[in-house]
Amino acid sequence: MSLKRYFLIFFLICLVLTCICGVLAALMPVGVGGILTAVPYLAAMIWVLFHFLKRNQRAPSQAERKRLTFGYTLIFWGYNIAFQMIGVAVFAIKDPEIWQNFLLYLQQPQFISIVLIMALMLAIPLYLLTYWFYGPQAKRMSIKMFGHE
Repeated sequence: MSLKRYFLIFFLICLVLTCICGVLAALMPVGVGGILTAVPYLAAMIWVLFHFLKRNQRAPSQAERKRLTFGYTLIFWGYNIAFQMIGVAVFAIKDPEIWQNFLLYLQQPQFISIVLIMALMLAIPLYLLTYWFYGPQAKRMSIKMFGHE
């Protein structure tokens, strides 16, 4: 079976939870809201694994595991970057200086370095956690749920 269904479910859950966590983060004190950054990804990843296990009654194969892990990473970061750009563009409609300032920041190597380092600090652990969770952990869950891998 194609993994497209799982990618779509992951995207939809992630998107809804990102909106909810964004509102919650705005209501929290400064600095505390950042903790909610990984929650949508983790919740969607776990939810989709349960869906996969129930539907297929087995853990993902090695090839499926790699594709799911890479796909989730691309989806999560792709929509985060896309909506970040849309957010800047929406605010720039009334104040074009916002877009100009954003473009100026993008030309600064120090700014780009900090953004990449911060993104990698979240992306690498999420990737490794997903890869592990869809491997040994999924096998344990499959054995517990169905009595076999």
